This record gives sequence, structure tokens and C-alpha cells, in this order.
Amino acid sequence: MSQARGRGGTAAKPEYVKEAQNGDLPSPRFGHTTTFVGDNRVVLFGGATGDTGKYTITADAFMLNVANNTWSRIEAEGTMPFARAAHAAACVDHSQMVIYGGATGGGSLSSDELYLLDIRNEEHTQWMSVPVMGTTPGRRYGHTMIFNKPLLIVFGGNNGQQAECDIWILDVERSPFAWQEVTVIGKRGPLPRIYHSAEVCRDGPAAGMMVVFGGRTAENKSLKDTWGLRQHRDGRWDWVEAPTKRGPPPEPRFQHSCTFVDSKLLIIGGRGPEVSKPLPTAVYDTETCEWHNIASVQRFRHSSWGMGGLLFSYGGFDHKNPTFPTADLQAMDIENAIAASLSGVSTEGEAAPADDANRTGSLADAPSTLDMMAPTYTGGRAPNGRPAETRPATPPRSRALAPAPAARVDLTPGDVKVSPQVYVSHEKDFTHLVEKVAIENLAEEGRKIHSANVMANIARSVGDDGVHNRCINALLQPTTWQPDANPNGFLLTAAEVSRLCDMTLEVLKSQEMILRLRAPIKVYGDIHGQYLDLMRLFARYKAPSDGENGDIDSMDYLFLGDFVDRGAFSLETVCLLFSLKVKYPNQIHLIRGNHEDPTINAIYGFRDECRRRLNEEPEDPESCWNKFNRAFEFLPVGAVIEDKILCLHGGIGGSVNSVAEVRALQRPLHVAQIPQTPMEQRITDLLWSDPSDNDSVPGVTPNETRDPDGTGRIVKFGPDRVEEFLEKNHPLSMIIRAHECVMDGFERFANGKLITVFSATDYCGHHKNAGALLFVRRDLTIVPKLIYPVERLGAMWDPQIIQQRPPTPPRPVPRARKLNDDEPGLEPW
Repeated sequence: MSQARGRGGTAAKPEYVKEAQNGDLPSPRFGHTTTFVGDNRVVLFGGATGDTGKYTITADAFMLNVANNTWSRIEAEGTMPFARAAHAAACVDHSQMVIYGGATGGGSLSSDELYLLDIRNEEHTQWMSVPVMGTTPGRRYGHTMIFNKPLLIVFGGNNGQQAECDIWILDVERSPFAWQEVTVIGKRGPLPRIYHSAEVCRDGPAAGMMVVFGGRTAENKSLKDTWGLRQHRDGRWDWVEAPTKRGPPPEPRFQHSCTFVDSKLLIIGGRGPEVSKPLPTAVYDTETCEWHNIASVQRFRHSSWGMGGLLFSYGGFDHKNPTFPTADLQAMDIENAIAASLSGVSTEGEAAPADDANRTGSLADAPSTLDMMAPTYTGGRAPNGRPAETRPATPPRSRALAPAPAARVDLTPGDVKVSPQVYVSHEKDFTHLVEKVAIENLAEEGRKIHSANVMANIARSVGDDGVHNRCINALLQPTTWQPDANPNGFLLTAAEVSRLCDMTLEVLKSQEMILRLRAPIKVYGDIHGQYLDLMRLFARYKAPSDGENGDIDSMDYLFLGDFVDRGAFSLETVCLLFSLKVKYPNQIHLIRGNHEDPTINAIYGFRDECRRRLNEEPEDPESCWNKFNRAFEFLPVGAVIEDKILCLHGGIGGSVNSVAEVRALQRPLHVAQIPQTPMEQRITDLLWSDPSDNDSVPGVTPNETRDPDGTGRIVKFGPDRVEEFLEKNHPLSMIIRAHECVMDGFERFANGKLITVFSATDYCGHHKNAGALLFVRRDLTIVPKLIYPVERLGAMWDPQIIQQRPPTPPRPVPRARKLNDDEPGLEPW
């Protein structure tokens, strides 16, 4: 029984445990690769077998079922790669693996072809040579290759004559496939190296970086440095060296391996100048910038992978017998080992804490030539949506390298999940005020410059004087915004608002009905003109700006409709969102709600607000109100994040069965008040339908709250509809929608496969509900971030509309909820 897995009641220990293996066992080897391809499966390829210098390099491939440690030989059809060792492998899609490079023995190197093993259908596995145009990274061994969607990244290695530190990328979403060498800005970076390790961090401050550790130089010097490679939204790449706050770096090493567990980098095994000396497993916490050691795997030229809370190691040399490779499968409970290390349990070679005066910071914010630019995932978007000039303006849907059969295909990030932690802000007023001061108003800074040239060399972005920029400058004030003293005035004239609508309409016409988006992204629910809550969310959880409290360089924003009506500040809300859309068309995303409809917003407040505050007659065909609604008719009705999460305003009702049906809808999109055709019913479902009251109510049922006349056109849909929809539209695994007030700001349904998010607090001044946004991290973990109601600074909701048309009540709560006394603005109900 494995102690590492805690089977049979045996407690897990903070050490590696040798696992029993079954099936068609591979022979002992080194210089091989093991690649985790999902569903408890690992593919072993190549390496060298034999002993004491009589080694044979192989091209065999095996599959390990980690659930029961059973091996089976892969007998694949197609163009099989030649035997090799010291190559690199990566999983590019669920059940697809690529290999590149390696050595064939006798001083010869493998070809520079990229090979793909497709095991989606285990009965008909297939090798193929991937056609690649143009220049390649060239023959090499001892390099690394990782996949950070959509890019394959090759770094370093030896080309047969010298060690390299070059970087090559291949975009698997852009056909024909082509390698591109990356030019890195700045002078700092890693030395050329071989037998190093590299992996992608997908969590924490270094998320999105390819992190490289150690290796050996051309002069046979062992290395112990750690570097992060990042790409910024403007397409530029740079290296940043990992800082250390506590604990010395690991001992120099090469022929090791590495993996990430959450935000922690694990450096596993390897050898240094003394081949007989085992090296401890080193752990670097990218959150705290601390190094410490846990148990040694006592292997080098091995391979490793992580799965759940376990770290696995296979094959390689034991330091006691460095000429005889092993076939050992070892496992360790990482969480247990790290916890034991942090609690003071003795482990091998535990590093003593370093002085706090050592370097501080994080891998993501360490000094570089782009100090002021937040890092994004490797393969991130430039402002025009392209990564490093390799992605077309409208990227194709994500796909694998090989044509996919009718089998299920899961994408790299894994299953969508909800974080166990919820962020909450309990502020009662605005604090930490941030004031903007013009440079010319500084007393001392400009003294050496002639007064006539005080603004010399001050950068101005294109369109600084545009109405959208002026609107953003005036309205995007998260910590200082106050309602205008004149409730009947607005900061823009009707002519300026009209121009803003025209600009927004042009942007919307260029985009699709279903947006295809990437994480990380923040998803907002209904705002309903409650501008104060929008500013509070921006203040507490950062805003779409370039300023001190902004994160637009590293984050997208998605707003799920219902920007207007009921609230007293619909103009502020929609004008700011339109302005942000114009300024950041590929980072700010707006989809349509049921209130982005002239029939609805004519009676729920927006038309009257336009009449009163813009001094216009809404019935005029060229009025701002009509122009807003023309733009609304070109809003997308949905978005898909990383091919996994479908985002809508309302729901799927009883008529929406596929994403393709929604994508086929034509714009301008008109909403029928009484749908007569299947297409009209589909639109009604997308904008108006709700989940059933709880998971115990299946099917499609009347929505009596929204359809009191009993037309049967507005419905509720049960958890079975959600399950069926996701299954039919694989790889989708989650729906995020808005449309309903929920007491905690967000609420799960259908066993967590659907989430409702609502961003306006104390809906219509009646319900004392929280407001929320959903932060979708790069690894597709969904983190809810909440605010609670505060004492209002004047009327936030339109009292006349509230009196005439009471709000739809919040979603039913299954049981009474006892609220804490310290939750401001909340009372038991």
C-alpha cells in the first residue's frame, strides 16, 4: 500500500514512496519523457536503456494509468519518430502529445521535425509528423518545451556545437504552423544552458510565465538561477529573475525536473558537481518569494509530473549507482511534505531562513525594462489582440494540432471550479483616496524647464481629446466619484453622447455575436444604473485603467448586460462602458441584457433619464436614446471563455440547444415582445429565462414572476437542461449568467455548473443584497469578489420607477439565512 497516497488507512508521510507497478512494464531508462495527458494517464516516450555505457536509445511508448499504476505499450499507426533521448515533450490538448528534438547516440541529433501522438482513441492511436513552414529551432538536445495555450515554447539546449538560450514559439491556433524566434527586450536574461527545467506557472503572481531553473553551461558549470519569461499585452517579451526573500536558492544542479503545484515551483532531483550526492526537492513559493527544501527523490535524468496533491517521479539514475538506470515509480504527498517542512518537521537539507533584508518582491514584479507593465500569460494579447505578431486579428477557434475525430476533447486548463474563498469588502465609506494631480501643478518638478515648455515631452495618447477619453477621465473615479449636484445635468452634451454611440456602434459591428475570450477575466452582472456600486467594485478589486489601481494591462472585463434602467445613473454607467469599449475594444466586452431593448428601457427609466438629463426628445429618430438602442441591437448576446465557460445574460430556456444556434443569430437583433417563431423564442430565452427555483425542479416550467399574464413565452429551466446543454456543447463545462438579484451577489445552480452573478447591491433599495463580480483566473478557477450595501449618498435608484414598477424579487432562498450582526446594511429576513 502506498504511504504517499494514504491508502488503506496509512497516513501520508512527507517523503517519496516507491510504488508497485503492473502490466507491460517499460525497461529501466533515463533521458526519457513522461507527459501527463489527463484522465489519470501519463505517456512515456523514448530514452536510453541498458547499463554501464552499453546504452540503447529507444523509440518505444507506454501508457501509465496512474489510478492503478498499470502500464500498457502504445502500438500506434502512422509516421513514428526515430529513437531519441534528451528530447522534450508537451501535452497540447487532452490526449495529444508532441515531441521535439533529442539525441540519437554517437554524437548525432534527432531531426528538427515536430511529431504528434494522438491517443484520443486508444484503439487507434496514431503518430504523425506535423507540417511546419519556414525556419525551425533546429536540431538540439537537453532543451525544454512547454505548452502555454496557444503557444508551444522551446528554450535552450545544445545544437551539437554549443549551448543556446534562444526562444522559439509555435501558435497551434494559427495555420499553417510556423516556428517564430522571439526577440527579448532588455539586456538581462539567463545564460545559455542545457539540461535545465522549465514549466508554466498558472497561479499566483507569476501566473502565465514560463519559469526556468538551473541547468549546465557550455563550460560544464552547474546553475542555480531562476528566471521567468513573460509576454506583455503589447507583444513584447522579457526575462525577469526570481527574487528571494527568505531561504537560499537550491544547490546548483542539472538533469533535474520541475513542476508547479498551485503557485509553488518544485525542483526535483538532479545532479551537481558531485554525482554521488543526492539533492533535496526545493520548493519556491512565488507568493512569498521563499525557498525551502523537502525530501529528496534521489534521482537524476528522471522525469516527473504532478497530479492532484501528488508528485510522481519515474526512472533515471540513483546517485548510489549512477550507471544503472531504474524503472522506479515514486510518489509523494506534496501538501503533506510542504506542510511538514513549514511546521519544522525535519527534511533533508532544509535551508535556514535568510535575513529579511534579502531581495523582496515577487517573480511577477521583479525589476525589468517593463517595470510598469503587469505581466500576462505567455502568449498574451497585445492591445490589438495579437500575441507577438503571431495571432490574426480574429483568432480561429481553439483546436488541436491534428484534426479531431468525433471524440471528446478537453482543453488544457482543466475542469472549471469555484474557489473555496470569497473576497468581501465591508467598508462603510470610501477610504484610501487617490487624487490625480497634473504634472504642471507640481511645485518643484519642472523648475529646470523653461516655463514656456513645461509640457515638453509629455506623452499624449492618440485621441486624447476624443469624447470617450474625456468621459473616462471624468467618470472613472473609483474612490472619489460623487453624483452631480444638478440631478438634471450630465457631463456630456447630447451631441457628444450621440458621437460616442456612433463610435461604439462601429466597434460592435466588427465583432461576433458570440465573443471568444481568454482568461484571466472579470465578469460583472447587472448594474442597472447603480453607478456607485460599479465604482465601489472598481475601487476594491481594481479598475479597467492604466493607473495605480488599474489592471487593464493584464485583465479583460466582461459585462453581462442590464447596464441601464431602475437606477438613477444609467447615463453614467452606459457612457463609461461605451467609452471603455471604444478605448479597449479587445479587452472590454459588453453583451446584451433584456433591458438593452427600447420596449423595456422606454418604461423602466432610461428613456426618461435621457429626456431629462440630455434635454432631448427621445422620439426624435436621431435622439441619443434611439442611438443607444441602435448600438444595443448590435451587442453580442454571449461569450465563451477558453472554450469552457458560456456567458449569457438570461439563460438557455427550453429552446437554446447549442452555441452554434446563438452564433447564427443576425444583427441588428430585434426582440419580439410575443415571440412567434423558433428564432424569436430563442432570443427571448437568451435574454429573459431563469433557472428553476432549485436543483430539485427539472425540465422547463412557466416563469410566473416574469410572465404574470401566463403567455408561456418566458420560462424557467431546470438542472437537467444545464447538464444536457453542456454535454451537447462539449468542451463547455460551466454557464455564467446574470439577470436575477441573488442575495449573496452570486449563486450556484445545477450542482455548481451554472452561476448567477449580480453586481448591484440593495436592489432597488428593497432587498439588502450583496453585489459581486466573478474573477476567472488563468487556470479557470472562479473567484467571487463581493461588496455589501452601504449608506447611500443620495438617491441611487429612481424612486418614481420603483414605485410604479416594483423590482423582480430575488431568487428564492431554500432556507432562512441568519446574517451576521457585523454585516453593515444587512438585516435578518
